[in-house]
Amino acid sequence: MELKQITAHVYYTECDPRTDRPVLGYILGSGQSVMIDAGNSAKHVADYNHAINQAGFPEPAYCVITHWHWDHTFGMHAVKAETIAHENANRELCRMTAWEWSDSAMKQRLESGEEIEFADTHIRAEYDCLQDIQVIPAKRLWEKDLVLDCKEVTCHCMYLPSAHSDDSLVIWIPEEKVLFVGDIYNDDFYNNHYRDPEKTNQLYKALEQIDFDVAVPGHSAPVKKMDLMNFLARILSAHKEQRRR
Repeated sequence: MELKQITAHVYYTECDPRTDRPVLGYILGSGQSVMIDAGNSAKHVADYNHAINQAGFPEPAYCVITHWHWDHTFGMHAVKAETIAHENANRELCRMTAWEWSDSAMKQRLESGEEIEFADTHIRAEYDCLQDIQVIPAKRLWEKDLVLDCKEVTCHCMYLPSAHSDDSLVIWIPEEKVLFVGDIYNDDFYNNHYRDPEKTNQLYKALEQIDFDVAVPGHSAPVKKMDLMNFLARILSAHKEQRRR
């Protein structure tokens, strides 16, 4: 794993679809640095920290969680930084702290619909020993208009509508015109991939108002704002076409 540079102060690590490791962000500042998402395991966090150390950068003071899904949060217990999440994310994390991590317990959650097969498959791929899984809540809840000041740049944590998960935060670095979006533009994996058209439309309008050139998704390479907006516009257009039929 290595840090890839987007701008002078914004970096990221690539995703790994083999175990559903998402992109992790790193915002470099002389005052303090910020980590975006906590990864899906302690091993993932260790690889991230190694990449930071190799680059000669300081460990982050804060870690902002984009949403509660396991691949973005199961590394939280290994993160030294203060973790920050939306209250809806913390509610889900607190729920999962009571989960037992064994083969039988995981199969039971699949049968009950509490967990989905995609997550189950990749959790098993990431963890050689299921008992290594530790779920903890964030140390700090998101506050309205939360801004983390890194001196040269600022990280604006913003809660936006999402069909994917109702706790979704984006992190906007206005000085660099970069926006970390996590999985906010995706459909709802836990609801048969349903995509709420109203939430998608609200997200589209919200993103239109944000001044950014580059979006950093949770599971792919950075994209231009125009490409992200065109993607959402095609989805909205397809929905309107279906309604006409």
